[in-house]
Amino acid sequence: MSRLACGLLQMDPSGFDTVHDLHVFLTAKISSLSQAGARLIVLPAYSVMIGPALQFEAEGHSPRDPFELARLSGTDGFSAWMDFFAAAALSNKIYLCPGTFITPTYVGFEHCAPLFSPDGDLALVQLQTHVSHAEAQAGMVAGADLRVVDIFGHKVGIAIGTDAWYPEVGRILALLGADTILAPTAVPAPYTVWHQTRGLWQVIQQNQVFGIEASLGGRWLGMTYQGRSRVFGPVEVTPDGRGVLGEVTSESVEGELTALLDPTDLEAARRTFPVFDHFNLGIYETRLADAYLAGRPARIKPEGGQC
Repeated sequence: MSRLACGLLQMDPSGFDTVHDLHVFLTAKISSLSQAGARLIVLPAYSVMIGPALQFEAEGHSPRDPFELARLSGTDGFSAWMDFFAAAALSNKIYLCPGTFITPTYVGFEHCAPLFSPDGDLALVQLQTHVSHAEAQAGMVAGADLRVVDIFGHKVGIAIGTDAWYPEVGRILALLGADTILAPTAVPAPYTVWHQTRGLWQVIQQNQVFGIEASLGGRWLGMTYQGRSRVFGPVEVTPDGRGVLGEVTSESVEGELTALLDPTDLEAARRTFPVFDHFNLGIYETRLADAYLAGRPARIKPEGGQC
């Protein structure tokens, strides 16, 4: 497994007046990150929905929240933007996770995160598997499957929205072989370091994998967001022991960064503290298998015998 250069974009939807503005911005930023060497790029939650929201506003409609926007858009309402992001992945020859979108189904709403390949094809569509009380009240239904895909030799999984705050999601992805977990998030203001630390950062340390969290910033559809986009690694191999490989400061609503994910760092962390040796596999087999891993092969230790 070789090193993987990744990039992320933190963005403020309120900074765009028209669909054209957004189109130009995204085209330029994705191209810039690609030219900087990023072969995997992650955008914040709801990024697929920002364009349709601008279009409705131009037509005199003002959706109150992402769920109303999903109702107005319908099942095919985001297809044009999915095509746009597929073309961006193809033209830049990258893997691209363009954030998320909420889509209506016959049983409610699903929160989806697509991942496009350098050929412009869908490599993965991950659903949010844990739904908050507010999301359940709005009609969101939880997905029942977690998957990983191979990206240039790296096994990658996605934790959408609130899934990044559920430790079992990261643990299951690690058992499925994930080396890197992507987390498109939209964290309501005010920002607190403790709330965000108990999300993806904690998951990364518990499973000794890499993490890429791309957060939404600014105001959108009546809500103010204030996240902190970061690339994480195990504390054992980061120079200052913080477990952070790169970050956009909490004072910024927009920003971008690139970072290098080196698999030898994971090997070193697992030699220092072989966390996979301490997993409670009996609990996983009796409690998690039926709920999450039915029909899926689970990796008990990382490949390469570095535990």
